[in-house]
Amino acid sequence: MGLEIADPNSCIRGCCTSNSIPLHLPPSSYTLLSPIAKGAESVVYGAVLDGRKVAVKKPILSTSEDIDKYP
Repeated sequence: MGLEIADPNSCIRGCCTSNSIPLHLPPSSYTLLSPIAKGAESVVYGAVLDGRKVAVKKPILSTSEDIDKYP
């Protein structure tokens, strides 16, 4: 894989790190396919990265309207 690992290499919440897998990829580096699974906080998609099939986990970010529902 020709992608560089940015520092700090952590997930969007900051709880996961990796020395070998880049956790932040520019959208132009992969092609999303159809969703594989959906949870309360993220969706997992099939994707193609460097010609290989991979899974991409994208968080579902709350909108301010969603946040305001729960005072």
